[in-house]
Amino acid sequence: MVHVFDGKRQRQLDQALEDTERLQRGGVDALLVENYDCGYLDANCATDEMAERLAEIAIAVKKHSKVPVGINILPNDYWKSFSVALSTGGVFIQMDHITGDFGGCESVDPDDYLATRECYRSVAVFGGIHPKYYELLEPTCSLAECARKAMSLADAVVVTGQVTGDPATLDDLRVAREAIGEHPLVIGSGLTPQNVQAQLAIADGAIVGTAFKRSGVRPSEPVDVELVKQLMDEVAKLR
Repeated sequence: MVHVFDGKRQRQLDQALEDTERLQRGGVDALLVENYDCGYLDANCATDEMAERLAEIAIAVKKHSKVPVGINILPNDYWKSFSVALSTGGVFIQMDHITGDFGGCESVDPDDYLATRECYRSVAVFGGIHPKYYELLEPTCSLAECARKAMSLADAVVVTGQVTGDPATLDDLRVAREAIGEHPLVIGSGLTPQNVQAQLAIADGAIVGTAFKRSGVRPSEPVDVELVKQLMDEVAKLR
């Protein structure tokens, strides 16, 4: 994760490039640029200003990156994520949720989503199910059912814990794996050097933010190269 926090343009850019350099030195396979808790227009969309800022940052990250770059424009603004990814050379986007009905926000309309995606066929999608910070409405869609629905919409299904840094449970990962078979499964939160062996025995990959920062995900907290290397050394053992 390359987190972009609220703040002045130059500081956002400087931190993004610093984190980009440190993540690559630590050996990650890709970078995901995300606005963290800032730039929301409403519960579904980001502001145009935030999208423009992330596009500027993504261009700079891409210029300094030797690995693929992706985009996540919160809160689940896949319209802007697709557009920014395509215009900046990004190759994938993340969506917090791609199936399910949640309190306080609109669910993803499959027809609208598929029509939008048709314009961005070169951009892969990591789609979340039962994501952190979202409350499923009754009647709830089971994790297995959501995973099966997500298969037809996303190139990879993402399973998270309850909050930032909270690991997905092994039971949830097993349920999702059984539901989607060989379709790619990605861990969306809480991967650490301590649980990487057990979690990646089930899943195919992970999006990592908290484990790479000494004091967690917060403004001005940089990526720590040694923490990146510790986790990636464990990944190397699996490979």
